[in-house]
Amino acid sequence: MYQCPACKATTIRFSRKWLSTPVVPAHCRACGAYSHAHRSSGGLGIVVGALVITAGGIAASALQAFWPLGLGITAALSFCVWHIHRIPLEALSAEQVSVARATEGMGFLAFLMAFLLNS
Repeated sequence: MYQCPACKATTIRFSRKWLSTPVVPAHCRACGAYSHAHRSSGGLGIVVGALVITAGGIAASALQAFWPLGLGITAALSFCVWHIHRIPLEALSAEQVSVARATEGMGFLAFLMAFLLNS
């Protein structure tokens, strides 16, 4: 469990922190505040994970064994969990959440219209 950045109560679960975005923020059960984990280096986890899994796959192929690939997958997942765990939660106001939802909704509508008009 993680502390809410607004009231410092430990009410936010790992899964909510992991899935939080400005559009779907984590919600504190104690004070009702919104928060999300800002992923400014979110691409870093994907790159490191891809490199580690690729290296594990190459080692597994060279050794004709499965364990290097399993070790690479385990290391990549551990890095991703650690990366999410260390990112602090940032408070969001209700206005920021509504603006993010409106912006995201307009983007989805534009994507849907482009998809339907090109069919």
